[in-house]
Amino acid sequence: MITEKKKLYTKPWVRVMAGILAFVLVLTLMGIEWTWVDISADTDDAAQEYLAGETEYVNADELERLRQQILNLRQPILLEDYYGRAGTAIVAEDYDEALEYIDKCLELFTPEYGEELHTDLLVKRGCLLTMLNRGTEAVEPLEAALEIDPEQGEVYLVLAQIYSGTGQTGELTQALSRYVELEPGDGDMRLLLAQLQYEAENYTASSENVLRLLEDGGEESRELSELCAGLGLILTQTGDYARALKLLDAAVSMAAGTREEAGSGDQEGSADQSAENTAGELGLLHYYRGLCNLTVENYEAASEDYSRAIEEEILLQLSHYGRGVAEMMTQEPDIEQALNDLEYAADYRGEDVDTAVSDQARELLKLITEE
Repeated sequence: MITEKKKLYTKPWVRVMAGILAFVLVLTLMGIEWTWVDISADTDDAAQEYLAGETEYVNADELERLRQQILNLRQPILLEDYYGRAGTAIVAEDYDEALEYIDKCLELFTPEYGEELHTDLLVKRGCLLTMLNRGTEAVEPLEAALEIDPEQGEVYLVLAQIYSGTGQTGELTQALSRYVELEPGDGDMRLLLAQLQYEAENYTASSENVLRLLEDGGEESRELSELCAGLGLILTQTGDYARALKLLDAAVSMAAGTREEAGSGDQEGSADQSAENTAGELGLLHYYRGLCNLTVENYEAASEDYSRAIEEEILLQLSHYGRGVAEMMTQEPDIEQALNDLEYAADYRGEDVDTAVSDQARELLKLITEE
């Protein structure tokens, strides 16, 4: 019996049919609607963060603040005088006045003060304009600061905040890309960048950022789980199976964890409903991963994935069809199960019946029985 099984595995027509199967299933998947979440371009208030962190008066102790207030009583003459007043105004959240002082500082600035102060003044001006809802005006001083020192990650984050507010997603993506290069450990911004790249259909770049998040042990979230699932499906369609499998493995793992949490909820009714929804999502992920495993000839793994999809009653015709072919391609196939699966797919009459899959199943059954 084992000899017969191995003969079936090595028959050329079986491999041809497996290739046709993968093609048919990919075409079918293209017609399945994938739920996607809206992108949230929440960069927090990067401008305010910069002003709080880079203003001496904000971080000074009470004695130092008192000293600065006494100095502010005299008539301002030097750049340092206006700079100190700007800090006091920032603490008081009087951004209009602070901007006037920073502009005066820029008027008085000379190269002798050094590039570091020049950069700080330009960034503060950009941040203050941003706080005053004058984001389009803020871009120029911020870009000027980056020309002096392009390694300022926080400036790219302020630009990202501006572009988020103006809806300039291309510029937002560029700013976040540069920020993540300089601050690779900021998982929240990397996730946002991956979402933006996904929305722009830059799936390769998006998957690179998601895989980096997974490698770095990024915190699991609904957004990350859905990115893994969506990218896994798309990369399967485009033939990038190695990345697709990594992403789908992560998606399955996160969905399984969510299912366990949903099943242990406090309210029995809501917990049951949540567990049911999660089970359906998990079954769908197993179906996608089954297709990917089948395509890269991981037949045993594909058969297991399709079995899980069938347990959750996900795409029953396609899942039975996939398991039938995957089982036939294993080293020691369960021929009876494979035939039953193919017969199920051929005779399927559900509302989601795919006649192309039915025809392929009949053709494959005919080839097998004729042998």
